Amino acid sequence: MADLQIVQEKDGEFTGPRQALLCGVRVTYYEPNVDKNFEEDLSRFETREDDIFIVTYPKSESIERRYAHFEKSQLCMKPGDEPAVALSSRPSPRLIKSHLPYHVLPMSENETSRGKYIYVARNPKDVAVSYYMFVSRSYGLWSDHVLPWWEHRNDPHILFLKYEDLKKDLRSNVRIISEFLKRPLSEDMITKIAHQCTFDEMKKNTESFIVQNIDAKPLFLRKGQIGDWRNYFSEELSKKFDEKLVSKLEGGGLSFDFGTSVNDDNDD
Repeated sequence: MADLQIVQEKDGEFTGPRQALLCGVRVTYYEPNVDKNFEEDLSRFETREDDIFIVTYPKSESIERRYAHFEKSQLCMKPGDEPAVALSSRPSPRLIKSHLPYHVLPMSENETSRGKYIYVARNPKDVAVSYYMFVSRSYGLWSDHVLPWWEHRNDPHILFLKYEDLKKDLRSNVRIISEFLKRPLSEDMITKIAHQCTFDEMKKNTESFIVQNIDAKPLFLRKGQIGDWRNYFSEELSKKFDEKLVSKLEGGGLSFDFGTSVNDDNDD
């Protein structure tokens, strides 16, 4: 297979991160970890009926934190693992987190082996703040990523959630997710899971939520506030953002809570 196409943008004195084009989608290029056979492996990847895909645009919600009953080993691959081999050998049910767009993510044409897809969208202004200077422009425009999943929200194998709804009523959404996955939970278990996923509880287990950026420096949970963007956006920038992205939501029925307060102490 031909070598990956690597791109790196420059804007004045600033140089963006190296990115690889995979299936036409920009992803941050972690040189030791990018599988050059990615596109071929993706085309051959076989889903299972009990697969659970957690899909987001980057920095929209690390929803696997909401599942305390899944072991961390189910969520991560070890350094040096080849994705195709690691996923194929993973026992069922597989929990797979991805940032891939709708048109790229594997989805069997056979409904009986399609699996379940949970997509979580977050208002784009808070995403921009959380994502700032992290992996610039990876995975394309926010609207191009979110809207195709929104258009398929009524498909029986897709559950479309909003980050803001999770923040405001996690308990109800835990119930919605368990029903979607056909894994009923008792009210006591729902309450326990919701409690374990509060910010105070997650702070007691910070090791599970530390990741590394491309410079191998640790990145911790941010505040995860609804409306945190108001601390960073000027009025002019907010208007430009509305013109470029938010306007694309008009007519499609998708809306977001952009927050009126920045005093909530939440997670991510």
